[in-house]
Amino acid sequence: MSSSIFLKKKKRSAVLLDKHHSIRLLKTNKKRIVNKRNTKIKGFEQLLVRELNEAMISTSNSTVNEISENVNTVVIEGLPVTFLLKLGKEFFSDLEAVKYYYNSKHEDFYKNRSLLEESLQSSINNSSSEDQLKVSEFISNK
Repeated sequence: MSSSIFLKKKKRSAVLLDKHHSIRLLKTNKKRIVNKRNTKIKGFEQLLVRELNEAMISTSNSTVNEISENVNTVVIEGLPVTFLLKLGKEFFSDLEAVKYYYNSKHEDFYKNRSLLEESLQSSINNSSSEDQLKVSEFISNK
């Protein structure tokens, strides 16, 4: 019998220790405990931000869908350079960024991926809607 009473007291003290531990986390200046507290706070902040983003996305879904239906833009970011060059040679062979990408004599264009992406994106946006459809089909068939 005495052992069961001891176990009950031990469980109660464990619960009390847990409560005291959380209070101690707030009051201490020890580096390890302060780091624990800060990570818990960061996790809670990230959770709040995630929930707020989901709420904002769910409320603005209808407006985003309307905007995306009105504007059909082809996104080429993140595609491999060789594929971008094939795309450029297929549809926009007159672009200097496509012509001189591997030419070391033209230092402005030589292996300049950002310039290649910008020039392709601007030329795609300036082309007709039929050409944009062809480019999007080319990208989807990759």
